[in-house]
Amino acid sequence: MPITFDTLKTEARIFHELNNNPHWWKQFKEDSSLYIEVRKDNQVNVYFEGGSIARIHYCSKHRKLQVFIHHKYLGIPKPADNNLYVEYSDKIGSCLNDVLDRVKTVYSQKGSIDGVVPKEKWSEKYIQGTLIVQSRQYHLDSEFAYNDGETNNRIDLVKCSDGMVTFVELKRMGDNRMLHETDATPEVVHQMNRYKQFIEKYSSQLLEYYQKLYDIKKSLGLPVSESRPICINPIPELLIFDCWEKNRKGRDEHRRRLCEILLKEDVKFSIKTDF
Repeated sequence: MPITFDTLKTEARIFHELNNNPHWWKQFKEDSSLYIEVRKDNQVNVYFEGGSIARIHYCSKHRKLQVFIHHKYLGIPKPADNNLYVEYSDKIGSCLNDVLDRVKTVYSQKGSIDGVVPKEKWSEKYIQGTLIVQSRQYHLDSEFAYNDGETNNRIDLVKCSDGMVTFVELKRMGDNRMLHETDATPEVVHQMNRYKQFIEKYSSQLLEYYQKLYDIKKSLGLPVSESRPICINPIPELLIFDCWEKNRKGRDEHRRRLCEILLKEDVKFSIKTDF
């Protein structure tokens, strides 16, 4: 389905109902380990360590907000109707802590040793979620998906600083899309070029969309930057998270070659080694 930017509505009923602050919504907002995203289909997702723990929408048939939780995070078998998410609107407030513990067990920290996940095993989603909760002052959106009939991509992070909206792609240093053994152009370069072309093509629509999303988040009392979006950064950024703790000759060469290629291809990038 081709991309549209006008499905998100500031007047959608869900946002009016959330402003009534049901107890579970207040709990989501007040938990500093969680982050909340407004989606272009007028739904809301709640995330913990990169995992979507709750989907919220307004049911016009039953005239109420509904909260859906993945059955694995509830600790129950897959429902007979094969729906992975189960409505838990009336119980979420009393089981949220158990849900968060299960996210760690079956998703974000499943590779842990004595409750600790070795840095080299941090998943991209875990890194993404942690970066978001640590950068609330300029975080605007995550997992922005688009399909214009020609390309179908998903951008990891969207930030807004001093009114400028910037799209950021997150990659782990060891991601096999980052570097080829040969001198062939790695996939990440093509990916960043696609993003650049997309941003250039839809710059005005993206600005209008993110102004609207900013207004909705602010009206809901969610963290937003001080400045409302006023422009779109035409250059996407690549954020490389280097999880490698042990230096080896091959890893050093990997880093050197990657930086050399990205500089040559004029990809704007930065490297982060810890939170």
